[in-house]
Amino acid sequence: MAKLEDQESQIESHLGPLIGWITEGARQYAEILGPVDSTPIAIILTLWEATHAQMLANTRAIDSIEVPVRVSGTRLTILRTLYFAPEREMALSAIARTTGANLSVVINLVEALRQGGLVERVGSKQDRRVSMARLTPAGEEAFLKVLPVLSARMIEACSQYTEDEMKQLLSLLQRLL
Repeated sequence: MAKLEDQESQIESHLGPLIGWITEGARQYAEILGPVDSTPIAIILTLWEATHAQMLANTRAIDSIEVPVRVSGTRLTILRTLYFAPEREMALSAIARTTGANLSVVINLVEALRQGGLVERVGSKQDRRVSMARLTPAGEEAFLKVLPVLSARMIEACSQYTEDEMKQLLSLLQRLL
C-alpha cells in the first residue's frame, strides 16, 4: 500500500499544477454554462492534455532516429497507412478518407515525405486522373525504424497500469469514440 501511496504522491507533485489547471478549467466552463456537471468537461480536458503529452513524447522518440525527414504526427500516420496498403500505395483521396485528414493536408504531407525520399507520387494504373502515393524502399526502412521505438514508448507509457486496468481504460476510451 505504501508503494501505491508513494506513486500517487509523485504523480501529485509532478502533475499537481496541470491537474489544478484542468480542475479550474472545468469549474470555469461550468460557471459559464450554468448548472452542469463539470466532471465530463474535466475528463475531456484531461484527454486533450494526455494526448498532447503523448504526442510530444512520440515526437521526441521519433526525432532521435535518423530518418531523411521528420515523420511524426500525421506524416507517420500516412507512412503507416501506406506501409499496410496493398502494394504499399494508395490514392491520395483514399489516404484522406482512411486517416480522416483533409485532402489538401494529405497532399502537402505527401509532398514533404516525397521531398524526403520516403514516398513517391505516381498515377493510377486504372485511372490516370487519380494521383497515388507509393512508399519507397527508404520509406519502408524509415517506418520499420520508427515502429519499434514508438511501440516501446507506448508500452512504457502504459507500464504503470495492470493488465486489467489497461483493458478497462481501453474499453472506456473506445466508448468515447
